[in-house]
Amino acid sequence: MLYSPSLACADQLALASDIRQLMDCGLTTLHFDVMDGHYVPNLCLSLDTAASIRAAFPQAVLDVHLMATSPELYIDRLHDVGADYVTFHQNATSFALRTIASIHSAGMRAGVALNPSQRPEELLPLLPHTDLVLVMSIEPGFSGQKFMPHPLRTVAELDRIRTEQGLDFVISVDGGINADIGRQLKDAGADWLVLGYPAIFRQPDGIRNSFRRFADTVENNEMRCAL
Repeated sequence: MLYSPSLACADQLALASDIRQLMDCGLTTLHFDVMDGHYVPNLCLSLDTAASIRAAFPQAVLDVHLMATSPELYIDRLHDVGADYVTFHQNATSFALRTIASIHSAGMRAGVALNPSQRPEELLPLLPHTDLVLVMSIEPGFSGQKFMPHPLRTVAELDRIRTEQGLDFVISVDGGINADIGRQLKDAGADWLVLGYPAIFRQPDGIRNSFRRFADTVENNEMRCAL
């Protein structure tokens, strides 16, 4: 199981300290939300912050979730700040295949996000070309929402399609995941969990203890980073 802590849920006034604690836990893959205020009615972390993280933590894997209209316009800048993964929303562009190809041409891995109201079948033309499918278990744009249970079926359906078609994309899930939900997602076929408030951040016993407790519940403390 892969884990990617969401930096949008970290203490923004002590971001470097939180990242160091994550690194100490072996969590080197960092989920980095970028929003444009248009595709979603909110703003989040800046690309300048991503560049600073890359400079300060060169060992980090930057997993960028791009919630923006016309994601193809961001690819060069994301490459410049050191992104490793770029996941965009298929319904935010008329050029999804071209966007995947451009991400790959820039030396990054490409992901496509699926909102709770969308069905896996909408991504069928893209699945042979993408490295990752990000299943949203909350509506994109705001942290702290409760997990929506129907994405469990979405994960299982994507896993079925992947097996039947002999594909190798990673299934990731983002939003409202606690340890019990994480175990259910793993059983449904998820490979990668984005961790936020319920899992590790803003817990009274801190990041290290919260993650150990989470991992013990999900998979007996077996963990990997994305690269």
